[in-house]
Amino acid sequence: MRSLKLLATLPSVLIWAVAGCASYTDTQDELTGDSVDETAQLAGSRNTTYYFEIAKDLRMCSFPTCGGWYLGRLNASATQCHDGTWATECYTPVLDWSSANLSVSQQNRMLDACYQYAGATGVFVIVRGRFARTNSTTPQPLLGKFIITEAWLAEGDAASAGNFVRVKDNGVRCFAAPCPSLTETTLNGSASTDISGLDFTPAAMTADQITTCTQETFTTDGLLVAGDRYSFVVNGTSAIGRTVTNGFYRLTN
Repeated sequence: MRSLKLLATLPSVLIWAVAGCASYTDTQDELTGDSVDETAQLAGSRNTTYYFEIAKDLRMCSFPTCGGWYLGRLNASATQCHDGTWATECYTPVLDWSSANLSVSQQNRMLDACYQYAGATGVFVIVRGRFARTNSTTPQPLLGKFIITEAWLAEGDAASAGNFVRVKDNGVRCFAAPCPSLTETTLNGSASTDISGLDFTPAAMTADQITTCTQETFTTDGLLVAGDRYSFVVNGTSAIGRTVTNGFYRLTN
């Protein structure tokens, strides 16, 4: 169980964002659309890792052609599969945990979530990693495998929507709101912007869940967030923030 700190210890901008005290309007999000450099991946190193949504394959045909997992690259309309073809999502029969540094219990937590949310709308499990052309553990090695380096679980139960970004506290402190104390970086891309708040209203999380998500922004890995850019005015000053339809924390031993 991750420890929770008192909300009162958090920067005022985050307390404001959780409380939702200011009205806001949608604003242009430069992260919209494919954020991955397709040319680089086509040219690409097969050692390159990306962030993917992952879901359990519940089809009732024989393994290994069924019963594995489907993966789709985040913030992109297409995914390059193990055999070099492109699709909206790719199938793999094997998950390789050798590079993830996760215990069996942590692996099972992720796999349980893949089962729990199979068929649900939105993203609830995220993995970072890469496809490999072959596997050595099934009768059909040419179906490949997926090598996991990181695993992330949703904190809430709401369907995620919007762009996926990593949000981290950047150390900026201000005497009054708004304060650009957060930096968001698009997943599978390099676009980065300082923002002044997170609005958790769309995620319909509990107070404890919001506190947990907020604390994750202070960690090395940060908080992964799905949501949209918005603008607002506080104390006569314009600022930008991001809505949170769901937040994701990294599994660690």
